[in-house]
Amino acid sequence: MEFPELIADFAARHGVEGLAVEDGAAAIDVDGIAILLASSGGDLLATAEIGDPPPEGAAVFADLMLEANLDSDAFFAKSKENERYVLVRRLSLASLDGEAFDAALEAFVNRAESWRKLLADYRPAAEAAAAAEKENSSAFGANGFFQV
Repeated sequence: MEFPELIADFAARHGVEGLAVEDGAAAIDVDGIAILLASSGGDLLATAEIGDPPPEGAAVFADLMLEANLDSDAFFAKSKENERYVLVRRLSLASLDGEAFDAALEAFVNRAESWRKLLADYRPAAEAAAAAEKENSSAFGANGFFQV
């Protein structure tokens, strides 16, 4: 199925008004997650922002995402435009019909939701660890005097 037809079919089946392909792309909000859909060389690219890198422990979180790239049909990246983490999935348009697109979109949204939650939960954990480390640091400075 061609990309504009796929989007029109999805909009008609789900009653989504105003959903259309413009400049080779369409955007849809699913469960509060903005999904950008674009056509590229016979493929459909779905992209969703996951969030900002955590203020601390970003390298550890990035390692988790890299490991997750190995066991999924979607992959994580960092946007060049705004430095946010994104989830991307590539699907062959030739293999998609309405039902297959719905299933792929649902799986993609579920994965994006779970990683957004993981990232949101990761922030307080990293911040709590940093606060605990600060609290447990010595009251004496490097020069041996009490810090005020």
